[in-house]
Amino acid sequence: MCDEQNLDWYGERATVVAGNADFTTIEYDCDGDGQLLDYALFPGIDLIFTSFHCTDTFREPIPNRDVIEIRHCRTGRIEFEMRTDKVFHMKEGELCINALVNIPAAYSFPFDYSEGLSIVIDRAAVDEETRSIFSFHNIDVGGIGSELDIDKRWFLCQTPAHLLHIFDELYAAKKREGRDYFRIKILELFYHIKRLSLEDQYDATYYSRAQIEIIKRVRRRLIENHEDKLSIDALLRNEPMSKVTFQTIFKQIYGDTPYAHVKKYKMNLAAIYLQQTDWSITEIAGSLGYANSSKFAAAFQSVFGMLPKDYRRAKKST
Repeated sequence: MCDEQNLDWYGERATVVAGNADFTTIEYDCDGDGQLLDYALFPGIDLIFTSFHCTDTFREPIPNRDVIEIRHCRTGRIEFEMRTDKVFHMKEGELCINALVNIPAAYSFPFDYSEGLSIVIDRAAVDEETRSIFSFHNIDVGGIGSELDIDKRWFLCQTPAHLLHIFDELYAAKKREGRDYFRIKILELFYHIKRLSLEDQYDATYYSRAQIEIIKRVRRRLIENHEDKLSIDALLRNEPMSKVTFQTIFKQIYGDTPYAHVKKYKMNLAAIYLQQTDWSITEIAGSLGYANSSKFAAAFQSVFGMLPKDYRRAKKST
């Protein structure tokens, strides 16, 4: 089980709900589901699997310890609000390494979900035996990332090919393997992280909190009125932001143009209706603002790769 003092990493909304010899399950009080699986692998080194499906914003406590965090985003996106009131977004497939000085003030999930993992190193808590284990493989566990300037800024990159298989294996082994397996994999991960260089990183794109709030406000109106065809120009009429800036930041956050994002949102609603209701395809199309069922079917196929009728048939057979 993880050390109870580690709970100060997770904030006041976190509660330990279960534990065994290998990992501790921590859940969050939120409007959906938020869960961590914490494997305490060595003194001062924890592997934490994260899974969130919610719209909440979580305040990040400032730990009173000298920590290094290695974070990988498997699915979704993570929005980090820094203590300077700047905001950036970590995308699916990205890897970041940061130190205490760069711990964000808050985080949330633009897609309302995200799954990934973090390795947290509490440098002061790593004992001599653990240092010796890693040192035998020429790894300075307390100095991970020091050559990447992590004490000055986040190191952010697309996960390199030589690390992808390790993350895939970690996710596949969650709840299936014990701590000894993960100890071996973390040693392998740290060994390969040594091969990262400043040339691998790219600069995070930061925006102000005020800009992000405008984007979210307009997106909310687009989503709430998804049956109508509201123009971006009209929605921005009373906002202090140009259309070009809006479209640029929107794509940075959500990965699509506003209208492509709304289409995917509508098609995901359609997928829920196809699975959970007996509505006809014409009724579903009409509820989403499509007067023409053929256009709805084409839009659905462009997102899910199959026609609505085939999607419903496939889900009912499983």
